[in-house]
Amino acid sequence: MSRFLWTQKLDVAPMGTREGVAMSFDSERCRTVLFGGVTLGTGALWKDLNDTWEWDGSNWTQMADSGPAARAYSAMAYDAARKQSVLFSGNLGTVDTWGWDGRNWTQLADSGPGASSSSPMVYEAQRRQILLYNANSGSPETWGWNGAVWTQQADTGPSARVEHAMAYNTQRDRTVLFGGKSVDSGKYFGDTWEWDGATWTQVSEFGPPPCIGAALAFKGDNVALFGGASSTQDLGATWTWGGKHWTLRQDFGPQPRLNHGLVYDTKRETLVLFGGSAQYHAIVFGDTWEHAGIE
Repeated sequence: MSRFLWTQKLDVAPMGTREGVAMSFDSERCRTVLFGGVTLGTGALWKDLNDTWEWDGSNWTQMADSGPAARAYSAMAYDAARKQSVLFSGNLGTVDTWGWDGRNWTQLADSGPGASSSSPMVYEAQRRQILLYNANSGSPETWGWNGAVWTQQADTGPSARVEHAMAYNTQRDRTVLFGGKSVDSGKYFGDTWEWDGATWTQVSEFGPPPCIGAALAFKGDNVALFGGASSTQDLGATWTWGGKHWTLRQDFGPQPRLNHGLVYDTKRETLVLFGGSAQYHAIVFGDTWEHAGIE
């Protein structure tokens, strides 16, 4: 098992504990952007959030408390061509697209794919578009956002699922999709797929255990995966995908969890992980972790 060591930066964030956050890395301003999520409030009631925070490597700073309506499990990715983080849908069931430029939120569209929850997005640098795999309606659909409109790219590929993980490998020009849960049967998946800009191809059936709520981010020559939950337990292992096979890294770092945020800070060359939950949502985290270096 090769080394992969995490460092805890903060044990409690200024915005408290939360899961289902939307996170992206703004490469223009070199900031990790976080929006919303859900937290366990008073009386054991869950509360959706609509605040916007940024991480500079040392501190979280609140940037806004207005913009998109409070929500969790939204998709967010940084659009490098148009220099804004793009947020789509979430657990409200709305079909709305928003952009964050570092100062203000602007609604960009009110139509496109069907409402999407727990379905991540990535930015495809080669095609200068954001990619979304959305099967909340029961049909596997792949959509692209070019900064102005959503266009459906495919209606075949991985079987219909939610709570999967996705990341874009800039060096190989491939979007990697792992795991998730069937929208029909509730089955947990452990398969790996890649999108080349036109077609989805299943590339592996082996690697991390079948799970939901894991997070993927591109790092170095690899795509790194952390956490998730199998049908029986929360997971805390880190895996990397190099394009041919999965490698289990040293099992040390954040406490096992799912529904956390994970991005790659290209300026400081480090993974940034925040929040999530464990033990069927009985524990909700507000800690921040980083990982620099992969060997």
